[in-house]
Amino acid sequence: MNAGAATEKGNTSSGKWIHLPLVAPLIRVFAGAAACCRAWVLRNGAYTAGLIMALSLIYGPVLATHVKHSMNPFVFNSNVRILIFPFFKYHDSGVFPNDYFSPYIRAALPVGYRALYTLGAVLWDPATISKVLPYVLLTLTVGATAVVARRLSGYFGAFLGAALILSSAVFFDRMAGGLPRAFAFPTLALAAAALVYGKPRLLASVVCVGAAFYPPAAMVGGIALAIWLLLLAKADHGEAADWCFLRRARLITLTGVFSVLILLPTLIAGHTYGRLLSPRDVVEYPEIGPDGRYGVEDRPPFGTFPKAALEQARLLFRPVGAPLSKTVQQWAKVRNKWTGNSNGDVILELIIGALLIGGIFVAAGDSTGRRLLLLGAAAWLGHLIARPLAPYFYFPQRYIEYPVPILLVLLIPAVGAAIGSQISHCRFVAVAREVGVIAMAVVALLPFAGRGNPDRSLQINVTPQQRGLYTFLEQLPKDVLIAGWPDDLDNVPYVSRRQAFLTSELHMPFYKRYADEMRRRMRAIIAAYFATDRIPLERLRDQFGVTHLIFQQKALEKPPEYFEPFSGWIQKAFNDGRRKGFEIPRQLEAATVFSDGTLIVLDLRRLGAL
Repeated sequence: MNAGAATEKGNTSSGKWIHLPLVAPLIRVFAGAAACCRAWVLRNGAYTAGLIMALSLIYGPVLATHVKHSMNPFVFNSNVRILIFPFFKYHDSGVFPNDYFSPYIRAALPVGYRALYTLGAVLWDPATISKVLPYVLLTLTVGATAVVARRLSGYFGAFLGAALILSSAVFFDRMAGGLPRAFAFPTLALAAAALVYGKPRLLASVVCVGAAFYPPAAMVGGIALAIWLLLLAKADHGEAADWCFLRRARLITLTGVFSVLILLPTLIAGHTYGRLLSPRDVVEYPEIGPDGRYGVEDRPPFGTFPKAALEQARLLFRPVGAPLSKTVQQWAKVRNKWTGNSNGDVILELIIGALLIGGIFVAAGDSTGRRLLLLGAAAWLGHLIARPLAPYFYFPQRYIEYPVPILLVLLIPAVGAAIGSQISHCRFVAVAREVGVIAMAVVALLPFAGRGNPDRSLQINVTPQQRGLYTFLEQLPKDVLIAGWPDDLDNVPYVSRRQAFLTSELHMPFYKRYADEMRRRMRAIIAAYFATDRIPLERLRDQFGVTHLIFQQKALEKPPEYFEPFSGWIQKAFNDGRRKGFEIPRQLEAATVFSDGTLIVLDLRRLGAL
């Protein structure tokens, strides 16, 4: 018994000596963290609460309505039809069993984004994730921007920066749908925070994480990091002020290496679909040319950075929703009968002039302002590199659409503070800074800002009349393959969750092998749509595995449009059908399984005899 007691006592004593040295530091860490949190709340609690209340009163009602509309499964952003449906199979293993597009889309996505939706789909429907995620990222962007703006221009600057984001359509237009581009603004806002607060390791981390979600935004951050640590004076290095050159170069190198490793799986996976098509391929592939698939911003000749940045600035000041001041906004729209310019145009020119002059003051003021402006320098350099290398360095417009708005919402209040401090007496600098910010807020918000649109970027609203088709398709077996004119199938994979043979949204000729496959499929669709006998329909069924064909009967009166090089082939097939007689009308009685007006669905397994 004594031996046992001694053993028990020894174990207790041993446990005390083992655990206490581990517990005590943890207690100190948690106590320190609690003290920091308490101190932060005491310093910033009232300010944060006031900021949230003010923004909620102005923008909360419309944002709440937007959330309500967005949660409707039949209301969504148009681009989710491309990037979200490939993850449905992880939520419902039976859907998209042999889909050609799902592996391609997943392979082309950044690894972090792909992991987020792949893992998230185990717990939630990917469509739901894509609807909730934008609001999380918007909150992160507003919060990071407010923190940076407060450091640069005080409390009113934080409000102005946040208000500019919530007032503009630019930000939520790119975040809606929870797509990879939705991560661009949060990445750049956090990059701006790392620059302004002088934290190079934080910026390096943001770059690496950004590479996993939206690489163009990460590239801007990476360029800014290199300029900061290699070209700026030691006084501007922030936490790296005491670092030697080798240590700075090492951080830049490691950031670049890790970012490349993060990008590598996507680059390798993409090239399994052939080489990237570039402007030199436009003759062989008109799909990427002036009359092809892409808009003017995503094909050469690309505009210059100043011109594109100015246009982006104008988009930032385009009113959306109910105005903050209806009287001032109406006055801003009044045009001078002699010059043709509106009062708003004059105000925009004044704001641009203030940014040019005030930007000098911001750069000359202290290191925080100089480091912020690196974001603009990095965007310009990225755009300059991307123009001759597109699409290998991504499209040049990406280096304007995202960095310029973030830079503007931070620079506008900072310029107001800088100009105010320059024109004031030294004893009134603090007050003058706040007055300058308020003046910029009045000039920037009242003539242009709105309270938001409750349906902003929710371009697709499937009406009750259209839902009959999608409900019918959803009830078909999960392994069916549905063909039709590509424009008519855009909603099918997302809404009905069934495989589509080809949609216009998925017809993206980035890679040569993929573009060739899209041509092969489109030629088969054209031949079947305007067939003069059963053979093209049977080929669609037997060679491609198509089970159902959605057909618009009005197409036999006027052929639907499509981009080059398909328009010529469409017109020829239509003319042949008009001359010889179309086959599909002869198959309606035998093969129709759904009809809604002029729109019908044919089961190709029920084709009638010759």
